Amino acid sequence: MDLLGWLSLAGICALGAMSPGPSLLIVMRCSTSGLRQGLASAIAHGAGVAVYAALTAFGLAVLITSSPLLFSILQWAGAAMLVYLGWKAFRAPAPGSGTTQLEAPHMSVRRSIVQGFGVAFFNPKIAVFFTALFSQFVSEQQALTTKLGMAAMVSGVDTLWYCIVALAVHASRKRQLVSKHLGHRIQQLFGLLLIGLAARLVFTI
Repeated sequence: MDLLGWLSLAGICALGAMSPGPSLLIVMRCSTSGLRQGLASAIAHGAGVAVYAALTAFGLAVLITSSPLLFSILQWAGAAMLVYLGWKAFRAPAPGSGTTQLEAPHMSVRRSIVQGFGVAFFNPKIAVFFTALFSQFVSEQQALTTKLGMAAMVSGVDTLWYCIVALAVHASRKRQLVSKHLGHRIQQLFGLLLIGLAARLVFTI
């Protein structure tokens, strides 16, 4: 594949990563617990994307998109995960009164990794996206290293974008002072948005 092909693939993947959705909400939510949590969720999300990218590059994603049962299972699993995460965020206990930095219920690095990877892995639309995209770039004559390089680049672009998001959220928390009450309301808003996204997904199944 020539340089123009690589640049085109990178640009399309960047636009896909930047589109708003549950992944953005999850990374932002993890980032409110700390920079390490935010970066961990971003890297884990990139790993989840890499799984689908690798499967697609080797032609295995066709098995997912052509199997209505497997596709439906992944859709329902993804919706259930979003509802669970949204409910946990919405039901998070309110902090005490006072004024401090934007606070959110503490989330461990391990939990951030699980959420970042899960929100990508249980999203079958990623498989559909890469099947449509890679069909323009993958050919039978391509070397194994080229296909692996495509998967790695897609994962790298996704990881880089969400690391930038995590850094932006962390920098914002460092600069801005808001009440704990407002921070709690923002956390609840994240929860409602996640549940709303899950409902939208269910209605499209």
